Amino acid sequence: CDYISRKPRSLGSRFRGPMLPVRLLFFVATAAGLRLTPPSMSSLVPRAGGRLLVVGGNGYAGREICRNAVSAGFKVTSLSRRGQNPLPNDPLLTEVEWTAGNALDQATLNAAVGKADAVVHAIGLLFDAQSGLAPLNNVVSGSKAAVDPEESTYDNITRRTALNILRALKSKVSLPPALGGTPTPFVFVSCAEAGWVDGWTEGVRFGETVDAAAPEWLQRYLAAKRAVEAELQSSAGQVRPIVLRPSLIWSWDKLDVLPAIPIFNLASAIGVPFVDKTVRVETLGKAAVSGLLDPSVSGVQRVERMEELASAL
Repeated sequence: CDYISRKPRSLGSRFRGPMLPVRLLFFVATAAGLRLTPPSMSSLVPRAGGRLLVVGGNGYAGREICRNAVSAGFKVTSLSRRGQNPLPNDPLLTEVEWTAGNALDQATLNAAVGKADAVVHAIGLLFDAQSGLAPLNNVVSGSKAAVDPEESTYDNITRRTALNILRALKSKVSLPPALGGTPTPFVFVSCAEAGWVDGWTEGVRFGETVDAAAPEWLQRYLAAKRAVEAELQSSAGQVRPIVLRPSLIWSWDKLDVLPAIPIFNLASAIGVPFVDKTVRVETLGKAAVSGLLDPSVSGVQRVERMEELASAL
C-alpha cells in the first residue's frame, strides 16, 4: 500500500514536524544536565518493521493476520494457549515467534504487550462451554481448539482477554501526543451482528427484534463483543481502536460454511438490513494489517471498508 511503498524520508526530515517537540525536550534536558534515552521511531509511528503481538495468532483469523503482517515487514509474535505454529510448512508463519500463555493472566499480557508496538485480538469461539453446542466447534472452528469446560466462556475468551490487553496498553509508559507520541493501534475482531443494536454505531432496522429473538448462547456471544467495543470506544485517544466487524468468515478450504455463503450474500444483496455480506479470511487478514499501518484508520470497519483496506495493502 502507499503507506509502505512511499520513498524513505531523509534523516533530517524525520526530525521536523511532529518530532520538533521531542527535539526541544531533549535540548532542555541536556541543558539541565539530564540524560534521556531517545525513543525509537517504532514507539512513535506504527509501521512495517515494528513489533506486532497477535493474541490468538494460531486461530483461523489470527494466522491470516500473522501471514499478512510478516509479509508487510512486521516482527510478529503470537500468544496462544498452545503456542504452536498451526501450519509448520507455511513459509510466512515460520517467521512468527510462537509463544504459549494464557491471555486471562494479566501479568502474561503485560509482559507481551510491553514488547509490542501494536496488538491484535483474534481469539474467537463460536460455541462456548455453556452453550451446549461445544462439540460443534470441531466442525466449524478453523483452529479446532479444545473447549475448556471452565475457562472457555464468551465472557472469558472475548471480554476478559480483550480488556486485559487494553489494561496492559494503558499501563505502558509512552510519550503524550504533544511530544510526538501516538496511541498504540489495537485491532479487535468483532462481528457484524454486534451492530444490530445501537452501540458504537447506530443499530440496523429490525435489529433489536432479531437480537431479542436470538438464542441465549448468541446473545451472550454478542454481549461479550459489544462490551469490548464499548470499552475501546471510551479508550480512543489512549489507544487507536480498529474494530473489524465481519459477518461469516470463509475460505475455499472451509467446507462447513460454503453452503451458507450464497444465502448470506443474497440476503445482503437484496437489502436484508441485519445480514452483511460474507468476508473471506484473506480479506480480513489484509484489512487488519492495512488498518495498523494507516494512522487515519480508527473505529468500526464494516465489510465494505474492510475490502477497501485490504485492497490498499
